[in-house]
Amino acid sequence: MKQQPIGSLVGAIFLVSFLATTAIAQSDTSRACPICVNDAPLFKPDEQICKDISKRTTGMFETDSDCLNLQLEAYQIGCCPMPPYDYCTYCADGTTFNPDLKIPSGKYVGGESCFDYAYQPSTMLGMFEDGSCDDTFMRRAGQYCGCPDQKQECWLCPDQQPPKIPSKGEEWVTGSNCRGIEYLFSLFTEDECSSFPMDVGADLAIFCGCGGLNETEIEAQQEIFQCELCRNGGVLINPKKIYTDGTTAFSKTCQQADDFARDIIKTPYGCNNPRYFDTARQFCCSNGDASGGRPVSAMTAIVASLAISQVVAMAMAAVL
Repeated sequence: MKQQPIGSLVGAIFLVSFLATTAIAQSDTSRACPICVNDAPLFKPDEQICKDISKRTTGMFETDSDCLNLQLEAYQIGCCPMPPYDYCTYCADGTTFNPDLKIPSGKYVGGESCFDYAYQPSTMLGMFEDGSCDDTFMRRAGQYCGCPDQKQECWLCPDQQPPKIPSKGEEWVTGSNCRGIEYLFSLFTEDECSSFPMDVGADLAIFCGCGGLNETEIEAQQEIFQCELCRNGGVLINPKKIYTDGTTAFSKTCQQADDFARDIIKTPYGCNNPRYFDTARQFCCSNGDASGGRPVSAMTAIVASLAISQVVAMAMAAVL
């Protein structure tokens, strides 16, 4: 048998050792990114959305940010209990924020400090995009915390003044009071601001008693379309009945639901949205008509993340 040169044997041994070491390193790297922060267990491990994102932790991560973005996304879609804290920041350019400045989040009348707001889990939710710091409530609130080049582009009221009835509760679209709605508007870009009323099908500036409203435009819109709470021959019964079951942020009567549908809802989409009026139609209309529902839009999903006077965390359901 022909003898192999010593150099070839050494080279082969080195190659095998290198490949084994590399495989171990790859395995270590993949294990270095648990799907949830601190290796916490998944909220709903059997749901497909959580199974799918869990599979994405098995690959190589070139930077720590890759792993953190994935953990952020896993939290935002409701699979993990906590976000990766101290990862996302207020200022897009890395400027240090002023912890003593105030954010008018709606939780408190005088606002809350940027420091306190930063450690609420709900501030790490994404408005339209999951897995990115840029679209979190925290980053969008940077304008309040001293971040340069981050300016307010949207206001609830056309005159850019606070609503006249800040404590008025809106149960149908946002589940928030007008102070919380005002804060939500302040986080929108200019384009999002202009599209909001038609996307959700409701003019909340009217509901909150804003100044600067174009009454001529409002009347013209009513000529085009006006929503009816009770449809298909149904009529309102017992207007004073409180139809909410105690699990909602605000108690509402059938008459209030009828008024909101007629005066605030502006599009067929808003009128048909099952999340807005299904319960009211079941209990307040003579025919119990709750048919005609349509899927919830992306913008409606955003406003669904508001709870009484503040943004809620985890799947737009659990109030902070």
